[in-house]
Amino acid sequence: MRFMLPIALIACLAACKPDAPPADMLAALPVGQEWQVTQIAGRPVPEGVKVNLLHPEAEQIAGNSGCNRYSAPVERRDGKLHIGAIVGTRMMCSEPQMQTEQAFHAAIARVDSVAATQDGIELRADGQPVIIAVRPAD
Repeated sequence: MRFMLPIALIACLAACKPDAPPADMLAALPVGQEWQVTQIAGRPVPEGVKVNLLHPEAEQIAGNSGCNRYSAPVERRDGKLHIGAIVGTRMMCSEPQMQTEQAFHAAIARVDSVAATQDGIELRADGQPVIIAVRPAD
């Protein structure tokens, strides 16, 4: 019985320790790295339309969304990635560029995690890739 109390106490303390902090979800997006978006919501980015993603500084993303430049705050909240309100320029472009931009904004608003892949990164919503990007060719 004397030995049971210390064992029970150790088990209780082990069970009560706080969870390990989640891995840095932005590690797949190193500051300063540019990513060329190749797919949005399962569809390839049209030929001649430029969509990219940059992580120019901690807690911010930026780039070109098809027609306009954009930026948005990024934070980890409740164990998930949260992309805040996107701000950007307001130019009009060709229909393929505008459609791509609308799809990009809709997809990025749903993103809750990012993961490194063999070829680049995936921005995911509920575990499913919604934006796929690769490092641009030099």
